[in-house]
Amino acid sequence: MSVLVIISIGLYLIFFLMGFVMIYFKTVNDRKIKIICKLYDKEFNYLPLDVRIFKDSTWFTLPYHNGLKKQFIVRPLLKGKKSYFSKNEGDVEFMKGLPSNLTKSFIIEVYIGRAGCILFLIMLALMYIEKICR
Repeated sequence: MSVLVIISIGLYLIFFLMGFVMIYFKTVNDRKIKIICKLYDKEFNYLPLDVRIFKDSTWFTLPYHNGLKKQFIVRPLLKGKKSYFSKNEGDVEFMKGLPSNLTKSFIIEVYIGRAGCILFLIMLALMYIEKICR
């Protein structure tokens, strides 16, 4: 076995492990988003349109809609901007004011997803290099 094959197998195992960790964080975040929505509704007396429409979507059944719902939390935390469907300018202050035990897992989920995409591209490049070298 060549060195590239061994590296590819190691990266695949890391990618596989990251997939399980991502499933864990997605499940935890589905529960946390309901708590955050209750707090947001209590404070501002409304929920953004995308959250109201897709509040019962899960990562497994409707992943795109679930992502729309989660950007309501992630966008203010990472970019410092309100979500796309929100009319409230106080989103950023509200999300950053939440306890870290409610919001940290959303940020971890985003970074694991980004790392997984980069790792996948690296694995594709290694497979291409291995094919060329033969």
